[in-house]
Amino acid sequence: MGQLAFGPIPSRRLGRSLGINNIPPKTCTYSCVYCQLGKTSNMLVKRKSFYKPEDILREVEKKVREVFSRGEKIDYLTFVPDGEPTLDVSIDKEISFIKRIGIPIAVITNASLLWDSKVREDLLKANLVSLKVDAVSPNLWRRINRPHGSLKLNVILEGIRKFTEIFDGTIISETMLINNIKYDNELEKIADFLGKLRKLNKAYIAVPTRPPAEKWVKPAREEIVNKAFQIFS
Repeated sequence: MGQLAFGPIPSRRLGRSLGINNIPPKTCTYSCVYCQLGKTSNMLVKRKSFYKPEDILREVEKKVREVFSRGEKIDYLTFVPDGEPTLDVSIDKEISFIKRIGIPIAVITNASLLWDSKVREDLLKANLVSLKVDAVSPNLWRRINRPHGSLKLNVILEGIRKFTEIFDGTIISETMLINNIKYDNELEKIADFLGKLRKLNKAYIAVPTRPPAEKWVKPAREEIVNKAFQIFS
């Protein structure tokens, strides 16, 4: 068993974030070209149990005590594993357990399983959910995110839309921009999709800063980032 709790690490979105690793390394629904963890070795879409919720709670509580004993603060307890956190069928129970600690809970998800009503329901107890929307056109989505063959983008986008209608907490989105991708009018399409969501507190634009899974991946050029910023604004 790897480290189930790590950090806290400074996060530009979440302040001081204590990470929760509820998924074994590289177990994911996607194998994104820019992933800093390398290619996905265990491609899954079927949810399962990986660790005991009690073990996760114990590790998180221990880490929180250590951090507080040093006089440091924690802004969020964040499900940000080395894979897709919603693949964990016990995430609902884990959120309920960890919520008792009294620190806000965030989940960083690629949103690929939000088509499943059970997944949407499981995330309702979190305080903040970050959704990945790198593309809304199937060809671009397949090129950037390299999804599991059974996933369908239109179904995922509809799942995102439904989730934003029922979630009471903070919702943020993240769009990763990389070079060698012909975005054409894709940025307008993404902005249009995000703009129509019932609730979105903030839309983040990012570029890869750590070594990516594929060597050809580099951060998008500054003019693309600026263009995206103008359109998203």
